[in-house]
Amino acid sequence: MQDFKMTSGLCLALLGLVALQMQCASAGYSMAETCLYYGEGYIADPDQCNGWGYCKGGELIAQGTCPGTYLYNQKTAQCDFPENVKCASKLESTCSVVTSPIYLADPDDCTKACYCNNGTYSCTTCPQYQVFDPTKRACVYSNQYNCPANSICRLVPDGKWVADPLKCGNYLACLDGSGTSKECPDNLFFNQFKNMCAIESICPTETEPPSTASVGPGVEKPLPDSKTACAENPNDKTDTTSKFYVEDGKSCMGYYYCEKAGETGIWGKCPLGTHFNQADQNCVTPYTVDCKYDRCGNINQTYVSVLGCADYYYCINQTKQVGMGGNCANNNPNYPYFSEAQGACVDVDPKFAICSAPAPSPVGN
Repeated sequence: MQDFKMTSGLCLALLGLVALQMQCASAGYSMAETCLYYGEGYIADPDQCNGWGYCKGGELIAQGTCPGTYLYNQKTAQCDFPENVKCASKLESTCSVVTSPIYLADPDDCTKACYCNNGTYSCTTCPQYQVFDPTKRACVYSNQYNCPANSICRLVPDGKWVADPLKCGNYLACLDGSGTSKECPDNLFFNQFKNMCAIESICPTETEPPSTASVGPGVEKPLPDSKTACAENPNDKTDTTSKFYVEDGKSCMGYYYCEKAGETGIWGKCPLGTHFNQADQNCVTPYTVDCKYDRCGNINQTYVSVLGCADYYYCINQTKQVGMGGNCANNNPNYPYFSEAQGACVDVDPKFAICSAPAPSPVGN
């Protein structure tokens, strides 16, 4: 925090809480899970940088390692020199075989930039709302780099198609470990086992909402029934034919994709560092939308604003910590507003969307 002093008691409490609860959350698909959506071919091993697997018929049927000091190149599906490889495996595995200093992204946390040398590594966290782009070797805003940590394309070679886990019948064209969901033309459905758009759908007849545990932190309660989420278009209740997105009603980053009003919804999540804005039908910088749910979710921040910007919450693992927050004016009357962009109490109202929204009553910190 900047621009004000917290009491020593609060600082000690925060340190104690961090020591007890701070942990690294793993993300991403395993090889076996990836094979469910990838027809046939080689994929990277997320647990070792020189490892590979082979998918066929929706199953992982073989796995192995590259010879000598070669690493597996996920982009080309070949064993390659280390300097040509952007590893998709754990940092520990990558750094144990890299022979020259190199900057790497943490494959499980895109907000971290890591320096690897002599078999060891150290990481720093990017500024808030930013992620590490390994190609530019710099932290950039999340809308400038598509974080591959949670993408089904993370282990798949460039130019390959995979089925979209979040919208059955769609596909993703993989590039640099990520991809954008696309629909098949002419009412066809993507079949990953045939690697093509086909007439017959292999999708289940009913789509159940994902469990709270599977969607990540920052979701306050179980998600609403996917069969009722798309009851009506929130921006035009008279429109019953157009596609639209609707907030999931339990998190700041989650939404349902609706083919049209009354259809079964498909749950999705905004890229890391963003929240969903239903009015704009887009994922945006968090402080530009007045989300009333757990605002710690999906962002790498220590503190977030309570609606109204007079109070703030403390975040651990992208989850609001009940009882661990504060009021800016109580800390220092000269700095009565909390600026989420600065992560600090400030003397001038930031006038973000979250600041003009009415604060909850009573305020829970």
